Amino acid sequence: MNHAIFVVKIIEKPIHLICKEYQSMEIKVKFPAPRQKDSINKLTLLIWGNYKSDFINYYKAQDYLIIEGILTSQSSVNEVKVIVKKLYPFLLL
Repeated sequence: MNHAIFVVKIIEKPIHLICKEYQSMEIKVKFPAPRQKDSINKLTLLIWGNYKSDFINYYKAQDYLIIEGILTSQSSVNEVKVIVKKLYPFLLL
């Protein structure tokens, strides 16, 4: 299983997705990667359900989050996505 926990920074506004009766959001985030300059440090979060409404109400670009979820990737696009299972604020200011 590809279970992972990250501390990430939101870099863009969320994109709302509608697929049949399900609604979800995609959010672009990044995490620090100080060792290798050419490493991929951007992720796309997939959020739905109660976390979707909480995200809209409480978070904005440049906020930090602790996310827990399942990693997915597409080798043809070279993009990594995380299906969010839990979402926590980090560094409340």
